[in-house]
Amino acid sequence: MAKTDQSFRTKIGRIDFLGSATLVSTVSCLLVSLTLKTSGDSELAWSDPIVWGLLVASAVFGIAFILVEKYVANEPIMPLRLVTQRTPAFVAISNFLISVLAFSVLYNVPLWFSAVKRVSSSVSGSHLVPNSIALAAGSVAAGAWMRHTGKYYWLTVSMAGSAFLSMIVISTFTTKTPEWVLWLAIVPSGFGISGLVTSTLIALIAVVRKEDIAVATGVSYMFRTTGQVLGVSLSAALTQSVLTKKLSQGIKGHHASEIITKIRHSTAYIDHLSPQNKEVAIASYTAALRIVFICQIVVAGLALLSVAGITEVDLPDRAKPKPVNEEEEV
Repeated sequence: MAKTDQSFRTKIGRIDFLGSATLVSTVSCLLVSLTLKTSGDSELAWSDPIVWGLLVASAVFGIAFILVEKYVANEPIMPLRLVTQRTPAFVAISNFLISVLAFSVLYNVPLWFSAVKRVSSSVSGSHLVPNSIALAAGSVAAGAWMRHTGKYYWLTVSMAGSAFLSMIVISTFTTKTPEWVLWLAIVPSGFGISGLVTSTLIALIAVVRKEDIAVATGVSYMFRTTGQVLGVSLSAALTQSVLTKKLSQGIKGHHASEIITKIRHSTAYIDHLSPQNKEVAIASYTAALRIVFICQIVVAGLALLSVAGITEVDLPDRAKPKPVNEEEEV
């Protein structure tokens, strides 16, 4: 019984509680500050002590997390020896950036159709169907390519390039853009993002030691998850910031503040506006989302640069023709 208790205590002692707590605190403080800034009927200004205080707290917890992982944790959830190596570092960066990009696209492209193109929510959401198909196809295609060739470097670069080109096309969206472009522009993004996630995972597993595979994979997923959350929150913060500024410049009068708040929180309210205010609202959303789309190009470009730093090694399990056993055939 004593041995069992000791074994249990030993296992518990291996868990990086402090590292987990500081990481969760880092992300939580950042997300809460962005939420207070961008949502609710009485969102706070950037200069509000609560908002910038939470941002400062997020930075402090982030530094604490790194120090804990380096000096305190016996078995850190993010071993710095892994993320300071070339390929694992670039895989982590690219996974973070591509996750930010993917979820920013999933949030803002339907918003563009709803606010600018003025179509229903169901039609706006249906424009993500091609992306869903591309996501599945990209992952399968990447796996098949790596199994057939035993290579992943140029596959990864081309997948990142595909997402980059897709962001450029999306940034050119206008109400006069041909329908087929509006439907298909997102396809290279989904195909490239899913293929990149698959190939970078293989690249990571190929270069780390066997005993580090589980931890390295966990670190990769940690960066992906963090990027997914920040992709939505950061893009929403930017959209709302620009939108508020543009609406305040174009909508005046006694009830301007109330109208602006309703426009920001519901695109459906645009149809209830006067012709003049409706035009201002659509133009404001167009300007705000255009800036977000340009930022997506930057993020995709950085992801492309980051995957260029990945090193390639031959994959050991490359598919080879199975030798014929004449005795078995007979």
